[in-house]
Amino acid sequence: MDFSLGLIEVQALGHAIYVLDAMTKAADVEFVATERRLGGRLVTLVVKGNVSAVTAAVEAGKQLALELKCLKAAEVIARPHSEILKFLHLDEEKTVEPAAESAATHVGEDLPKKEKALPAKRVSKTVKTVSDKKTTSTKRGRKS
Repeated sequence: MDFSLGLIEVQALGHAIYVLDAMTKAADVEFVATERRLGGRLVTLVVKGNVSAVTAAVEAGKQLALELKCLKAAEVIARPHSEILKFLHLDEEKTVEPAAESAATHVGEDLPKKEKALPAKRVSKTVKTVSDKKTTSTKRGRKS
């Protein structure tokens, strides 16, 4: 392997986008995958490049994430083993396809297009409110 991987895990999808922007501007790295957990509240970003570029990108992302108080983890893996690439679904053989978005979302990969769903028909419902109803009050007399 003649490249390295950098991983940063942050809280919130918005923070992840902000951190990824800082990482890609700081060094010549390629964004290769993201993993979202808990509905986007925990996001892992994976970048690829040479060791020095990945280290610089991870440091830049780490600094920004610390300022935003959203950093969970940050690591650089120099010359990753081929089994790591399988785990991240980055192996060249493509033997294992991710079963769900949470397994990994790959950037730049053509995904099969889904058929367009027919537009839903609008159903108009009339809802009566309290003000629409006539109010009548009756007094009940008491026997004394």
